[in-house]
Amino acid sequence: MSLYSFTYTLHHVLLLKLIANFPFDRARTLHNFLFLAAANTPAAERIGINYEFYRGAASVYSFEIQGFLTDLKRGALLQTDTLALTKEGRDFYYQVASLLRYERFPAYCMNLAAQYQHNLWRVNHEIIFHPLFRKCKVGRKISLPAL
Repeated sequence: MSLYSFTYTLHHVLLLKLIANFPFDRARTLHNFLFLAAANTPAAERIGINYEFYRGAASVYSFEIQGFLTDLKRGALLQTDTLALTKEGRDFYYQVASLLRYERFPAYCMNLAAQYQHNLWRVNHEIIFHPLFRKCKVGRKISLPAL
C-alpha cells in the first residue's frame, strides 16, 4: 500500500510526533495521555481538538484517536505490534513535523509529556484521580469543558 494513498491530518501528525519523541508502551497510555492533555488545556487552546472520550474501568478510550492509529498502521507508518514508527513513518514525520509549530495544543502536549519525562506509566495512574474521570460513570462519554 502506498504511503500517499491516505489523507493525513494534523491529528495524525500529532500522534506521530508523540510516538516519535516519547516511549508510549500501549495505545491505552496514549488515549489516557491525550485525555489528560485535552482536559487540562484551556478550551481556547484546543480549538479543532474535539476528541470524544469514554470512561472505562481504569482508563479512557477515544474512537477518533484509535481511528487515527489504525490509519497510521494501515499506511505502514506505525509498526503493527507496538507503538513505534517504521522507517517510512519516521521519514514522513520529518517531512511534515513543521506543520505543528503553528498549533497550541501540540505544544501543550509536548510540554506535558516532557513533565512526565520517561515515566509515562504515571499517566495511567493519574487518570484515575482526574475529577472529570471520577464523576463520569463507566461506559459513558466524558464531557470536556467547552468554550
